[in-house]
Amino acid sequence: MAQANPSPDPTSLVAGTPWPAIEQPGDAFVGAEDRPWVEMTGFPGSAVKVLYADRASNTVAFLYRLGPNQDFPMHEHRCRAFAYTLEGKWNYGETHLQQGSLAVEQVGSTHFPQTRETGFTVFTLLVGEPGETVLLRSQDPNTLEVAELGVDYFIDLMGAGE
Repeated sequence: MAQANPSPDPTSLVAGTPWPAIEQPGDAFVGAEDRPWVEMTGFPGSAVKVLYADRASNTVAFLYRLGPNQDFPMHEHRCRAFAYTLEGKWNYGETHLQQGSLAVEQVGSTHFPQTRETGFTVFTLLVGEPGETVLLRSQDPNTLEVAELGVDYFIDLMGAGE
């Protein structure tokens, strides 16, 4: 493997010459065993594995498993979200998703995922505006209380197994 160059000359990346491997501050490489699955209270068989969370860019990447026959609470996106279905089947109301499906959700969208017999595993990327403190707002279906989740919530989950 080529040696990484931490301080490249930007003019060195030109056609006709080999490019060096360049690692930048903030690059991250996460192995499957590097982060814990954290069980979600109140949702049997459901868990989240936060792979990456960064305050500066207000970005979070995580795996989410929702068990069979579950309705997750209504939530509002205060960021853009991308949810790629790795396995299972689920829906947002009349929108049905399955393995290989991508949901792209804009700021202000509200919905709640529902699973049936299969449950699901999705890879989700949350992209907030820098400085925005809330990425998601979730409403408890019984009390109607609202919880606000920012990047720090996900950072705490990322280290939950330590």
